[in-house]
Amino acid sequence: MKRFIWIDYAKSIGIYFVVLGHTHLYTPLSNVIYTWLMPVFFFISGYLFSFEKNTSLKTFAWKRFKSLLIPYLWINLITYLFWLFVGRKFGDDSNLDICWYSPLINTLLGNGKQMIHNIPTWFYICLYGLEMFYYIFFKHVKKRYIGLIILIIAGYLNYTFNPYVLPFSLNTALVGMIFYGFGYELKNRKYIFKSNIIYIIFSLLLIIVVAHFNGRINMYKNYYGNYPLFLVGAFSGIYLIAALSTLLSNIFKERKWITYVSKNTIIISGFHLLMFSFMKGFLVFVLHIPIAFLYEKILINVLFAAVSLVLCLPVAYIINRYVPFIVGKKKSPLRG
Repeated sequence: MKRFIWIDYAKSIGIYFVVLGHTHLYTPLSNVIYTWLMPVFFFISGYLFSFEKNTSLKTFAWKRFKSLLIPYLWINLITYLFWLFVGRKFGDDSNLDICWYSPLINTLLGNGKQMIHNIPTWFYICLYGLEMFYYIFFKHVKKRYIGLIILIIAGYLNYTFNPYVLPFSLNTALVGMIFYGFGYELKNRKYIFKSNIIYIIFSLLLIIVVAHFNGRINMYKNYYGNYPLFLVGAFSGIYLIAALSTLLSNIFKERKWITYVSKNTIIISGFHLLMFSFMKGFLVFVLHIPIAFLYEKILINVLFAAVSLVLCLPVAYIINRYVPFIVGKKKSPLRG
Protein backbone atom coordinates (compact mmCIF):
# COMPACT_ATOMS: atom_id res chain seq x y z
CA MET A 1 0.00 0.00 0.00
CA LYS A 2 1.34 3.42 -0.95
CA ARG A 3 2.29 5.48 2.08
CA PHE A 4 1.20 9.11 2.15
CA ILE A 5 3.85 10.96 4.13
CA TRP A 6 1.61 13.99 4.64
CA ILE A 7 -0.96 11.71 6.28
CA ASP A 8 1.65 10.73 8.88
CA TYR A 9 2.18 14.41 9.66
CA ALA A 10 -1.57 15.04 9.75
CA LYS A 11 -2.22 12.14 12.13
CA SER A 12 0.68 13.16 14.36
CA ILE A 13 -0.52 16.76 14.53
CA GLY A 14 -4.07 15.59 15.09
CA ILE A 15 -3.28 13.17 17.91
CA TYR A 16 -1.24 15.81 19.73
CA PHE A 17 -4.24 18.13 19.62
CA VAL A 18 -6.46 15.30 20.85
CA VAL A 19 -4.22 15.05 23.91
CA LEU A 20 -3.99 18.82 24.30
CA GLY A 21 -7.74 19.20 23.98
CA HIS A 22 -8.25 16.92 26.99
CA THR A 23 -6.08 19.02 29.31
CA HIS A 24 -7.43 21.85 31.47
CA LEU A 25 -6.91 24.16 28.53
CA TYR A 26 -7.89 27.78 28.10
CA THR A 27 -11.52 27.53 26.96
CA PRO A 28 -11.37 29.70 23.79
CA LEU A 29 -8.36 27.71 22.57
CA SER A 30 -10.14 24.45 23.36
CA ASN A 31 -13.11 25.64 21.29
CA VAL A 32 -10.79 26.36 18.35
CA ILE A 33 -9.33 22.84 18.54
CA TYR A 34 -12.68 21.06 18.65
CA THR A 35 -13.99 23.08 15.71
CA TRP A 36 -11.92 20.91 13.35
CA LEU A 37 -10.32 18.06 15.29
CA MET A 38 -12.63 15.07 14.86
CA PRO A 39 -13.69 15.95 11.28
CA VAL A 40 -10.00 15.78 10.36
CA PHE A 41 -9.70 12.23 11.67
CA PHE A 42 -12.86 11.14 9.83
CA PHE A 43 -11.47 12.76 6.70
CA ILE A 44 -8.11 10.98 7.01
CA SER A 45 -9.86 7.62 7.50
CA GLY A 46 -11.87 8.18 4.32
CA TYR A 47 -8.78 9.28 2.42
CA LEU A 48 -7.09 6.00 3.31
CA PHE A 49 -10.10 3.87 2.36
CA SER A 50 -10.31 2.05 -0.97
CA PHE A 51 -13.21 0.10 -2.49
CA GLU A 52 -10.75 -1.47 -4.94
CA LYS A 53 -8.69 -2.99 -2.11
CA ASN A 54 -11.76 -4.02 -0.12
CA THR A 55 -13.91 -5.87 -2.61
CA SER A 56 -15.81 -7.91 -0.01
CA LEU A 57 -17.86 -6.43 2.84
CA LYS A 58 -17.24 -9.52 4.95
CA THR A 59 -13.46 -9.26 4.57
CA PHE A 60 -13.50 -5.50 5.15
CA ALA A 61 -15.72 -5.85 8.23
CA TRP A 62 -13.40 -8.43 9.77
CA LYS A 63 -10.27 -6.44 8.96
CA ARG A 64 -11.68 -3.33 10.60
CA PHE A 65 -13.05 -5.36 13.50
CA LYS A 66 -9.50 -6.41 14.29
CA SER A 67 -8.01 -2.95 13.85
CA LEU A 68 -10.77 -0.95 15.60
CA LEU A 69 -13.05 -3.02 17.82
CA ILE A 70 -10.45 -5.35 19.32
CA PRO A 71 -8.36 -2.35 20.47
CA TYR A 72 -11.59 -0.71 21.61
CA LEU A 73 -12.45 -3.65 23.87
CA TRP A 74 -8.95 -4.27 25.22
CA ILE A 75 -8.09 -0.63 25.88
CA ASN A 76 -11.42 -0.05 27.58
CA LEU A 77 -10.94 -3.13 29.75
CA ILE A 78 -7.47 -2.03 30.86
CA THR A 79 -8.46 1.57 31.57
CA TYR A 80 -11.72 0.49 33.21
CA LEU A 81 -9.83 -1.72 35.69
CA PHE A 82 -7.56 1.20 36.53
CA TRP A 83 -10.59 3.44 37.03
CA LEU A 84 -12.37 0.80 39.13
CA PHE A 85 -9.54 0.23 41.59
CA VAL A 86 -7.73 3.57 41.50
CA GLY A 87 -9.11 6.34 39.31
CA ARG A 88 -12.56 6.73 40.83
CA LYS A 89 -11.07 7.24 44.28
CA PHE A 90 -9.21 10.43 43.38
CA GLY A 91 -9.79 13.77 41.68
CA ASP A 92 -13.09 14.73 40.07
CA ASP A 93 -14.25 11.12 39.72
CA SER A 94 -14.24 10.68 43.50
CA ASN A 95 -17.19 13.10 43.69
CA LEU A 96 -19.27 11.21 41.13
CA ASP A 97 -21.91 8.70 42.13
CA ILE A 98 -21.35 6.10 39.42
CA CYS A 99 -22.17 2.42 39.80
CA TRP A 100 -19.12 0.19 39.23
CA TYR A 101 -20.67 -1.59 36.21
CA SER A 102 -22.05 1.51 34.47
CA PRO A 103 -18.87 2.17 32.40
CA LEU A 104 -18.88 -1.47 31.26
CA ILE A 105 -22.46 -1.30 30.02
CA ASN A 106 -21.85 2.00 28.27
CA THR A 107 -18.69 0.62 26.66
CA LEU A 108 -20.68 -2.27 25.18
CA LEU A 109 -23.31 0.21 23.98
CA GLY A 110 -20.66 2.52 22.57
CA ASN A 111 -22.08 5.39 24.60
CA GLY A 112 -19.06 7.69 24.79
CA LYS A 113 -20.95 10.26 26.84
CA GLN A 114 -21.13 7.83 29.78
CA MET A 115 -17.75 6.08 29.39
CA ILE A 116 -16.28 8.00 32.30
CA HIS A 117 -13.17 5.81 32.41
CA ASN A 118 -12.08 6.55 28.81
CA ILE A 119 -14.34 8.80 26.76
CA PRO A 120 -11.94 9.26 23.77
CA THR A 121 -12.37 5.64 22.69
CA TRP A 122 -15.86 6.44 21.42
CA PHE A 123 -14.18 7.26 18.11
CA TYR A 124 -13.14 3.62 17.45
CA ILE A 125 -16.64 2.16 17.61
CA CYS A 126 -18.15 5.17 15.84
CA LEU A 127 -15.67 4.84 12.97
CA TYR A 128 -16.37 1.12 12.65
CA GLY A 129 -20.12 1.63 12.28
CA LEU A 130 -19.52 4.57 9.95
CA GLU A 131 -17.29 2.53 7.66
CA MET A 132 -19.74 -0.36 7.47
CA PHE A 133 -22.61 1.96 6.51
CA TYR A 134 -20.44 3.84 4.03
CA TYR A 135 -19.38 0.59 2.38
CA ILE A 136 -22.95 -0.70 2.11
CA PHE A 137 -24.54 2.53 0.87
CA PHE A 138 -21.77 3.84 -1.40
CA LYS A 139 -20.23 0.68 -2.86
CA HIS A 140 -22.32 0.76 -6.03
CA VAL A 141 -23.09 4.47 -6.18
CA LYS A 142 -21.48 6.29 -9.11
CA LYS A 143 -22.34 9.90 -8.25
CA ARG A 144 -21.20 9.80 -4.65
CA TYR A 145 -21.21 13.59 -4.32
CA ILE A 146 -25.02 13.41 -4.39
CA GLY A 147 -24.85 10.97 -1.50
CA LEU A 148 -22.65 13.41 0.42
CA ILE A 149 -25.22 16.17 -0.07
CA ILE A 150 -27.91 13.82 1.25
CA LEU A 151 -25.70 13.03 4.25
CA ILE A 152 -25.27 16.73 5.04
CA ILE A 153 -29.06 17.16 5.02
CA ALA A 154 -29.67 13.95 6.99
CA GLY A 155 -27.06 14.98 9.57
CA TYR A 156 -28.80 18.32 10.01
CA LEU A 157 -32.25 16.74 10.38
CA ASN A 158 -30.98 14.19 12.88
CA TYR A 159 -29.18 16.87 14.90
CA THR A 160 -32.19 19.18 14.87
CA PHE A 161 -35.02 16.75 15.52
CA ASN A 162 -33.48 13.73 17.29
CA PRO A 163 -32.77 14.53 20.97
CA TYR A 164 -31.37 11.07 21.72
CA VAL A 165 -27.77 9.89 21.52
CA LEU A 166 -27.98 6.55 19.73
CA PRO A 167 -25.92 3.47 20.69
CA PHE A 168 -22.51 3.05 19.04
CA SER A 169 -22.45 6.82 18.32
CA LEU A 170 -24.60 6.30 15.24
CA ASN A 171 -25.75 9.94 15.31
CA THR A 172 -22.17 11.08 15.07
CA ALA A 173 -21.38 8.43 12.46
CA LEU A 174 -23.99 9.99 10.19
CA VAL A 175 -22.22 13.36 10.34
CA GLY A 176 -18.72 11.85 10.35
CA MET A 177 -19.56 10.06 7.11
CA ILE A 178 -19.67 13.46 5.39
CA PHE A 179 -15.98 14.02 6.06
CA TYR A 180 -15.10 10.37 5.48
CA GLY A 181 -16.76 10.46 2.06
CA PHE A 182 -15.14 13.80 1.29
CA GLY A 183 -11.72 12.29 2.04
CA TYR A 184 -12.42 9.28 -0.16
CA GLU A 185 -13.57 11.45 -3.06
CA LEU A 186 -10.51 13.70 -2.94
CA LYS A 187 -8.14 10.72 -2.89
CA ASN A 188 -10.14 9.03 -5.65
CA ARG A 189 -9.85 12.16 -7.78
CA LYS A 190 -6.12 12.39 -6.98
CA TYR A 191 -6.51 15.85 -5.48
CA ILE A 192 -3.28 17.38 -4.17
CA PHE A 193 -3.42 19.93 -1.36
CA LYS A 194 -1.50 23.06 -2.27
CA SER A 195 0.48 24.53 0.59
CA ASN A 196 -0.41 28.14 -0.07
CA ILE A 197 0.57 30.16 3.01
CA ILE A 198 -2.16 32.74 2.39
CA TYR A 199 -4.83 30.02 2.19
CA ILE A 200 -3.44 28.36 5.33
CA ILE A 201 -3.58 31.63 7.29
CA PHE A 202 -7.07 32.41 5.95
CA SER A 203 -8.38 28.98 6.95
CA LEU A 204 -6.90 29.41 10.45
CA LEU A 205 -8.57 32.80 10.84
CA LEU A 206 -11.84 31.32 9.61
CA ILE A 207 -11.61 28.55 12.22
CA ILE A 208 -10.99 31.11 14.98
CA VAL A 209 -14.00 33.15 13.89
CA VAL A 210 -16.23 30.06 13.74
CA ALA A 211 -15.04 28.91 17.16
CA HIS A 212 -15.77 32.34 18.61
CA PHE A 213 -19.35 32.38 17.40
CA ASN A 214 -20.12 28.65 17.58
CA GLY A 215 -18.44 27.72 20.88
CA ARG A 216 -17.45 24.20 21.87
CA ILE A 217 -18.25 21.31 19.52
CA ASN A 218 -18.80 17.86 21.04
CA MET A 219 -19.15 15.30 18.26
CA TYR A 220 -19.37 12.36 20.65
CA LYS A 221 -22.44 14.06 22.16
CA ASN A 222 -23.76 14.82 18.67
CA TYR A 223 -23.58 18.53 19.44
CA TYR A 224 -22.53 20.96 16.69
CA GLY A 225 -23.86 24.35 17.74
CA ASN A 226 -24.89 26.12 14.55
CA TYR A 227 -24.75 23.28 11.99
CA PRO A 228 -23.73 25.36 8.91
CA LEU A 229 -21.03 27.12 10.97
CA PHE A 230 -19.83 23.74 12.18
CA LEU A 231 -19.39 22.54 8.59
CA VAL A 232 -17.52 25.71 7.63
CA GLY A 233 -15.14 25.30 10.57
CA ALA A 234 -14.70 21.58 9.96
CA PHE A 235 -13.83 21.88 6.27
CA SER A 236 -11.55 24.84 7.00
CA GLY A 237 -9.74 22.67 9.54
CA ILE A 238 -9.44 19.81 7.09
CA TYR A 239 -7.81 22.09 4.55
CA LEU A 240 -5.57 23.68 7.20
CA ILE A 241 -4.20 20.38 8.53
CA ALA A 242 -3.90 18.75 5.09
CA ALA A 243 -2.12 21.77 3.54
CA LEU A 244 0.13 22.28 6.57
CA SER A 245 0.99 18.57 6.67
CA THR A 246 1.78 18.59 2.96
CA LEU A 247 4.07 21.57 3.50
CA LEU A 248 5.85 19.87 6.41
CA SER A 249 6.25 16.60 4.51
CA ASN A 250 7.77 18.47 1.56
CA ILE A 251 10.25 20.26 3.84
CA PHE A 252 11.21 17.51 6.29
CA LYS A 253 10.34 14.42 4.23
CA GLU A 254 9.74 11.12 6.01
CA ARG A 255 10.75 11.03 9.67
CA LYS A 256 10.79 7.82 11.69
CA TRP A 257 9.39 9.42 14.83
CA ILE A 258 6.52 10.99 12.88
CA THR A 259 5.76 7.62 11.29
CA TYR A 260 5.90 5.94 14.70
CA VAL A 261 3.45 8.41 16.25
CA SER A 262 1.19 8.11 13.21
CA LYS A 263 1.10 4.31 13.40
CA ASN A 264 0.23 4.39 17.08
CA THR A 265 -2.52 6.99 17.26
CA ILE A 266 -5.00 4.40 18.56
CA ILE A 267 -2.73 3.55 21.48
CA ILE A 268 -2.02 7.21 22.22
CA SER A 269 -5.69 8.16 22.13
CA GLY A 270 -6.55 5.18 24.30
CA PHE A 271 -3.92 5.62 27.00
CA HIS A 272 -3.14 9.35 27.24
CA LEU A 273 -5.77 9.92 29.94
CA LEU A 274 -4.11 7.17 31.96
CA MET A 275 -0.84 9.08 31.57
CA PHE A 276 -2.70 12.17 32.76
CA SER A 277 -3.64 10.35 35.95
CA PHE A 278 -0.06 9.27 36.64
CA MET A 279 1.27 12.77 35.93
CA LYS A 280 -1.34 14.44 38.12
CA GLY A 281 -0.60 11.94 40.88
CA PHE A 282 3.08 12.83 40.64
CA LEU A 283 2.28 16.55 40.81
CA VAL A 284 -0.03 16.21 43.83
CA PHE A 285 1.57 13.47 45.93
CA VAL A 286 5.27 13.91 45.10
CA LEU A 287 5.69 17.59 44.21
CA HIS A 288 2.71 18.75 46.31
CA ILE A 289 1.42 20.95 43.48
CA PRO A 290 -2.40 21.28 43.37
CA ILE A 291 -4.22 20.32 40.18
CA ALA A 292 -5.52 23.89 39.96
CA PHE A 293 -1.99 24.74 38.82
CA LEU A 294 -2.96 23.33 35.41
CA TYR A 295 -6.22 25.21 34.93
CA GLU A 296 -6.42 27.57 31.94
CA LYS A 297 -2.61 27.77 31.59
CA ILE A 298 -1.80 27.52 27.89
CA LEU A 299 1.96 26.92 27.97
CA ILE A 300 1.78 24.55 30.93
CA ASN A 301 -0.91 22.47 29.25
CA VAL A 302 0.98 22.46 25.94
CA LEU A 303 3.92 20.96 27.83
CA PHE A 304 1.68 18.64 29.86
CA ALA A 305 0.14 17.27 26.65
CA ALA A 306 3.56 16.80 25.03
CA VAL A 307 4.89 14.85 28.03
CA SER A 308 1.75 12.71 28.09
CA LEU A 309 2.12 11.86 24.41
CA VAL A 310 5.79 10.97 24.89
CA LEU A 311 4.89 8.72 27.84
CA CYS A 312 2.46 6.86 25.58
CA LEU A 313 5.26 5.89 23.18
CA PRO A 314 6.90 3.32 25.51
CA VAL A 315 3.40 1.91 26.07
CA ALA A 316 3.05 1.60 22.30
CA TYR A 317 6.42 -0.14 22.08
CA ILE A 318 5.51 -2.67 24.78
CA ILE A 319 2.13 -3.41 23.23
CA ASN A 320 3.52 -3.75 19.69
CA ARG A 321 6.40 -5.96 20.78
CA TYR A 322 4.94 -8.14 23.52
CA VAL A 323 1.13 -8.02 23.44
CA PRO A 324 0.17 -6.94 19.90
CA PHE A 325 -3.20 -8.74 20.21
CA ILE A 326 -4.36 -5.69 22.19
CA VAL A 327 -4.35 -3.72 18.93
CA GLY A 328 -5.63 -6.63 16.85
CA LYS A 329 -2.28 -7.73 15.43
CA LYS A 330 -0.27 -10.93 15.51
CA LYS A 331 3.06 -9.12 15.34
CA SER A 332 4.41 -5.62 15.61
CA PRO A 333 3.24 -3.28 12.81
CA LEU A 334 6.73 -1.78 12.97
CA ARG A 335 8.53 -5.01 12.18
CA GLY A 336 8.53 -7.18 9.14
